[in-house]
Amino acid sequence: MRAALLCMIAGGLVIGFTIPMGNRAPVAQAVSAESKPAPDAPRDTKLARAGNGHFYTDAYVNRKTIHFVVDTGATDVALTIDDARMAGIKVDPTQFRIVGTGASGAVTGQEVNLDEVELDGKRVRGLKGVVLQGLAVSLLGQNYLRQLHSVEISADTMTLR
Repeated sequence: MRAALLCMIAGGLVIGFTIPMGNRAPVAQAVSAESKPAPDAPRDTKLARAGNGHFYTDAYVNRKTIHFVVDTGATDVALTIDDARMAGIKVDPTQFRIVGTGASGAVTGQEVNLDEVELDGKRVRGLKGVVLQGLAVSLLGQNYLRQLHSVEISADTMTLR
């Protein structure tokens, strides 16, 4: 189990560490259904593939907007240090420890609890997350994605339901 977790974190880290920090891809807007849902009702989210091949979106963590790459290879939601602090999560780099292995070797970070992650009304409470040292962009990982009805990729569009 731990080996699988480390492999999933490593895959996400490869993505997170290879995306340049200053390159924020545009975020696709949620598709509005023919009949308007209630303001907090979940709705489909369609994301266009960015030029670098990844899918990006903005989601709320603890009611603060965070820019993410949707990472189906990451086990957990992984936050940059700055994003974690913006979301009100206490980050103490002196508490960082090895949490996985990436292409460059050991990856250090701190496990945290996320009160809430929400994207277009698709709200998940009480998730485990990790804050990773050196991460360029936060990762929306499987512990959030598997709570959704479906995650589909067709050509250059990802649909989250």
